[in-house]
Amino acid sequence: MKKYLFVFMAVAVVLSSCGGENLLPGDRSVRQAPITFNLTASHPEATKAVKTGWEAGDAIFVFFKNVAAPKHLKMTFDGSKWTNVEYDGTTAKPGCLGLSNGNTGTMRAVFLPFGSDATLSASGSSFVFSTTYYAYYLTATLDYTVKNDSVSGAFLMTIPEGYVQFFVEDASADDGAYTLGTDAVIPTGVASIAADGTIVETSDKTFVDDMPGYVYSKGSEKGYLFSGKLNDDYKFGGHYFAKSKADGTVRHDYLVIGNEITSHDAIKLPASSSDKWIAVGNGKTVKLTARTLPAGLGTWQTCNYGCSAPEEVGTLYSYEDAYALGVPIPTNDQFSDIRFHAYTDHVWLTVHGQPGMGIKAKTEPGILFFPAFPAPGLTTIEYGGYWTSTLSDDNYPCCFRVYPPPGQFGQQLVIISDGEFMQYRRYAVRCIQE
Repeated sequence: MKKYLFVFMAVAVVLSSCGGENLLPGDRSVRQAPITFNLTASHPEATKAVKTGWEAGDAIFVFFKNVAAPKHLKMTFDGSKWTNVEYDGTTAKPGCLGLSNGNTGTMRAVFLPFGSDATLSASGSSFVFSTTYYAYYLTATLDYTVKNDSVSGAFLMTIPEGYVQFFVEDASADDGAYTLGTDAVIPTGVASIAADGTIVETSDKTFVDDMPGYVYSKGSEKGYLFSGKLNDDYKFGGHYFAKSKADGTVRHDYLVIGNEITSHDAIKLPASSSDKWIAVGNGKTVKLTARTLPAGLGTWQTCNYGCSAPEEVGTLYSYEDAYALGVPIPTNDQFSDIRFHAYTDHVWLTVHGQPGMGIKAKTEPGILFFPAFPAPGLTTIEYGGYWTSTLSDDNYPCCFRVYPPPGQFGQQLVIISDGEFMQYRRYAVRCIQE
């Protein structure tokens, strides 16, 4: 009996002398070493862009194909190197990705130029950002293998096909203060990242919606960066830009003729202080000038009578009702001046979905937009008609018409009189300043 008691006591001594380490057969847990992430990313400097390199504070979000939302990795650039931290939604949580040696899969990296402070959450099995940024983004994919408790790799970041950027210098730029509209571009951004790493882009906006302006500064230059995706349905030979105050109190427009916008373009538009941006709206006027005589093409209202934006057609008046308004209406000669290529350039285009004729003086500043509209009883747009204040030789009213190409008898800008039939026509009124 004493022998057995001695053996039992000896075993107890052995067990108690193991430094407190639990070796009982019921506990099979093994401590997992933390994973070290040695990840970097190259900025696509060869791609045309306004922002051409990494800056302190830039963050890249990394999603692992086999790791459920909202767990992800966040890479942050401090000006010289990247730090890599695992996140479970909004909480930094080392080890939450659950990776271990031998794991393999695919990583998706996403960089939002103005969303480094964004947070992520789960929407079903997808990742969603706390804010939707309607701007270009950089992305890349990379295969990974966890080896020796680490994951290494270098992302080759690219801008997806179709995105373009516009920069407008403005020393007083403030986030969200201005928007930019052009029918050639659709505001687009990242809506979500699917469980397999597929990026789902936003689809809630169309070409008639404006791009929000994000403040960007580099060195002494500061301004707004607008970006979006090309509208493949836009087939016109000119671009009409509308830069609007977010509160709707002011809008400035700018017209470019004959320039094509292509994927990955980074376009610097005139600075906000430039006279190439024309203030438009109800009561606004613009004085057109040309390189050759006549030196002045007149001072024109930027909008049709009673309208607050150039793309608004407004009320269509009979000849008698137009003159009853008591406002100065352009003469045939004034309409003739703006229709000749010697004095102006013109192009058929759309502004916020409204087709019409854009006219730009040979020497800037000076732009006009004449919206078109369906003829009475029709639903399709054939031309836009505007009353003149000049009567024909047989004392009938005249009008100025703008036609889509190829136009009437090959002409897009025409001054006509249909004799007595003009008495029954209804047209818009574009005022001038006498």
